[in-house]
Amino acid sequence: MPRDGYAQPPRDPQAVSRRDLLRLGRGPLFQADIDYDGATARVRAAWERDGREPLLRALEPVAEAVVSLAGVASGQRVLDAASGDGNVASACLARGAHVDACDLAQAMLARAGRRCPDARFTLGDVQALPYPDGAFDAVLSSFGFALAPRPRRTARELVRVCRAGGTVTLAAWAPRGLPGRLDDWIARPAGVPAPASWGHEPQLRARLEPLLDAIVVRTRTVTLEFDSADAFFHQLVAPADRTPSVRAGFDALLAASNDRPGGTVVSARYLLMSGVVKERPRS
Repeated sequence: MPRDGYAQPPRDPQAVSRRDLLRLGRGPLFQADIDYDGATARVRAAWERDGREPLLRALEPVAEAVVSLAGVASGQRVLDAASGDGNVASACLARGAHVDACDLAQAMLARAGRRCPDARFTLGDVQALPYPDGAFDAVLSSFGFALAPRPRRTARELVRVCRAGGTVTLAAWAPRGLPGRLDDWIARPAGVPAPASWGHEPQLRARLEPLLDAIVVRTRTVTLEFDSADAFFHQLVAPADRTPSVRAGFDALLAASNDRPGGTVVSARYLLMSGVVKERPRS
């Protein structure tokens, strides 16, 4: 039987609880019930550890694609939001831009500072960016922004710090295959959407069309190659999330999407989006 790289493997029946389903229809009055702070702390902890460098290096082509679509040019003021260890910052510096970058994880900032000494790095959360309104000509993020548990707040913040007429450009995993569909097995507080929800185009547009004009969405793939399934799993999944059900989900997805049986090579699908910040009403 031919391999279907985006087949739907059997899902862990415990992945969505009755409580989660009931919350899907709840409105703003119930937002206080959601543990956003706990979800943010989990993201921070996952990226404070060493050992994610192979994955980050594999994602450098995505950073180049983000910077290219944004049209970053010499002299522009650019923010690399949720920077990790600086893939986007490095690509922007190579084009002569003036780069600021922020991340939740101090460990990532330390590594990024060593890689990109000409950029300015700040500890910060994409849900409350530590910059004034309209500070940048372009705001970019490659995957990191999607980990924030409040997507609409994140969208508003990314746009707020970009000037009117400036460009916001983002990359997020599509919710199919690896790594995007692995979100189905990762536990998160009830009410917190999966990061790969950003890779679902209707959802992405619902969040960004009120804020941006001339939105362009493209689907791309990046090759992720690792020495073994174990190595790939440990790159994608933080220690706290390495449960048997998560590993079973990973193995099923890898079996469906591995481009090199006997090895570990996946053509990982992601969405690339760019839009222009709307003119802000004058007070």
